[in-house]
Parts: sequence; C-alpha cells; structure tokens
Amino acid sequence: MNNNKFELLTIGMEAKITHKITEKDVSTFVDLTGDNNPLHVDRKFASKTTFKQPVVHGMLTASFISTIIGTKLPGAGALWYEQKIKFINPVRVGTTITVIAKIVHKSLSQKIIILDTKIFDDNNKPLIEGEAKVKILVDGKSGIIPKNDKSQQSKIIAKKIKKYNDKDKAIIITGSSRGIGYSIAKDLALNGYPVVVNYLNNNIVAEDLVAQIKKIGGKAIAVKGDVSNKYDIENLVEKTFSEYDNIYGIVNNASGSIEMKDYIDFEWEDIEKQFNTQLKGSFNLSQAVLSHFLDMEEGVIVNIASTVVDNIPPAKWLPYNMAKAALVAETKTLANEYGPKGIRVNCVSPGMTPTDLIADIPEKAKIISRMQTPLRRLTEPQDIANIVTFLFSSKANFITGQNIRVSGGSIM
Repeated sequence: MNNNKFELLTIGMEAKITHKITEKDVSTFVDLTGDNNPLHVDRKFASKTTFKQPVVHGMLTASFISTIIGTKLPGAGALWYEQKIKFINPVRVGTTITVIAKIVHKSLSQKIIILDTKIFDDNNKPLIEGEAKVKILVDGKSGIIPKNDKSQQSKIIAKKIKKYNDKDKAIIITGSSRGIGYSIAKDLALNGYPVVVNYLNNNIVAEDLVAQIKKIGGKAIAVKGDVSNKYDIENLVEKTFSEYDNIYGIVNNASGSIEMKDYIDFEWEDIEKQFNTQLKGSFNLSQAVLSHFLDMEEGVIVNIASTVVDNIPPAKWLPYNMAKAALVAETKTLANEYGPKGIRVNCVSPGMTPTDLIADIPEKAKIISRMQTPLRRLTEPQDIANIVTFLFSSKANFITGQNIRVSGGSIM
C-alpha cells in the first residue's frame, strides 16, 4: 500500500509477501544477533534432536512481519510497537514463506490498527500466527511528512489552529447516567461545554439527561461503554470525534459499588473488580485521548477520587480505598509528566455523598459523618460538579496535580 492516509485503511484490508529462506539469511542473522545456537547452524547437532535437521531461528522468520508492515500494510512510516506471537511449526532453509497481514481493528482516536499476522510454508502449513499493533504516524512531529512539503504541513497547522480555536470543546464524563457524574455532565453543559454522557446500563436516564441538556440549548450525546474495555473506550472516543471536532477534557468518574467485608474475607477478584472500573477505566480513557491533547498542546483530565484516602480510611472498604488511593497517585504522575505539554490533571475528592454508591451504608454512619463535618451536612453532587466545572475554566489554568477535597471541612 505504501501511503500514509489513515483514512484509507479499512478493516479486512490484507497484504501478502513471500520470501525464500536461505543459508545466507541464517548466517546474517547469526552475525547480527550472536545467536549461534547449534540447533540452527550445526547439522550434526540438529540430527540428534527430534527436529533431525537445523531449524531456522523463529525470530528470523517472524522478522518478515516487520517487512510487510513497513512496506505493504500500512507502509512507510508505520510504527510496529507490539506483537503477540505463537510459533507453530519449524522452518527449514529453502522454505518459501508467505506472510499475510490483515487489518482486524482500527482506532481513529489513536491512529492505531491491529493486524492479524500469519506465516505459512510452501504447502500452506501454518508456521507462525499472532497479532500486531501498529501506530500510524501522521504529522510533522512523526517525521512522515517530508520537511520540504510545506503545503501539507500548512494544512496540518491550519487544522490544528482550527481545532484550538473551536468553541466546541467537548468533555467526556464516564459513569454519568447517575449520581455525581450526572450532576457534573449537566453543570458542564450549562456552562457551554458539549458533553458526552457515558453509561454502562442505564440508557433511559442517559438519554433523558441528553434531552434535558438539548432542551436548554446545550450539546450532548450519550454513548454506552464499559470503561474497563479498551475497545469500548476507543468507540467512545471515536463517537465523540464523529460529533465534535475537539475533545477538550475528560472526567474519570465511573466507579464500582462499595462492598463491605472484613479484610480477611475479601478475594483478590474483589479488588480487581474495583480496580478495573476505577483505575483501568481512567487509564484506558486518559491514554486514548492523550495523543489528541499532545497535538493540541492542551487538555484537562479530572479524576473523581475520595476523601477515604485521607486520614483513617473506612474499615471494610478495602478494594474501594485501594482504588481511590491509586487514582490519586495516577493523577500526580500524569500532572508531572504532561504538565510541560500543556495538559492539566487534577483530582476532586468528595466527602460522603448521598448517591446510589452509599445506599447500603447504615443511616447511623451517615448521621455521624454529617455531625463530624464542620458545615454540618453531607457533600452534594452539585458541590462536586461546581469544582469540576471550575477546573475546566480558564480561571484554573495554573492548577494541576492537586487533590481538591469537597468535604465541608471534614478533611483539613
């Protein structure tokens, strides 16, 4: 194919190359890598093994996956960065191999394709199979566009300026069909931001929220997706881009329900379940939009944590406490790493908030929490929404890496 137009790549597109493995290939591979394992180069040694004849290095055969990626699909400028591989049958010198790559997935947001990769011998016997992930490098920073191609560079710069000045700075809010996320989405929309209401199961409430926002003149779409599923996240981002030119920010709000048990009664699967929603979810979405943020040289990430990470954590809440603590650590790491690129990352940590999340907590515990709060009430979802909206505003341009407690003074 040998072109750099990501738009032209389609699922099902396939490429094929053939190559006859020679003694020279093997000796060159040995000189390059130093792998002189006698199984590959010594006939006498190989004859004493179950193979009976020298076997071509597996990675020599697999290296032709790089050839098909770099020259055929997708072609020049592709970055092959991950490969799952399974060696099925041995290869001998003199074998003509056929390498086939087929696109099975395409991510518009990350400019990534996933290739099904297979290698066969002369008799169509499978030798190697696997899956390759390839990044399509498309801008001047990537080095694909020739430096002297100023017209093409100008188009890219103009496109970026258009997006940078675009008033439609969309914000994705995960888990926003109820509770805190619902209030955040509504408040952001009231303040002029196009919002993407992400939900897992409650499509009726999500669509109702979208209808409410549109009724007051706002912009909103609802997109179903499991934040722990990378493909769902890619779909979420792609649907956002299909509706709006620009993603300005994300709110990682999706959270699993709190399960109360003694430490000794928890299974690791309980912890994984909470981590998959909160930490893996925030990781998946943050990573999915980062390349766009870097292109724009701006972007805002807000993670919804909790005051449980402060002072003495609630007993019997182990998975939830661990996930929220990890979310705060992720926030600080991202803020430090990407601050120089114009990306701001903060946490908002609510105190106890009357939502479905704490529906099973005894009323007595809620009363005690309220009485121990200097402002003598629980946190309301709108309290959190107010701070999140502030963090997306220009008034918060110099705030990053912070964990802002919205707790009425229960944490000082």
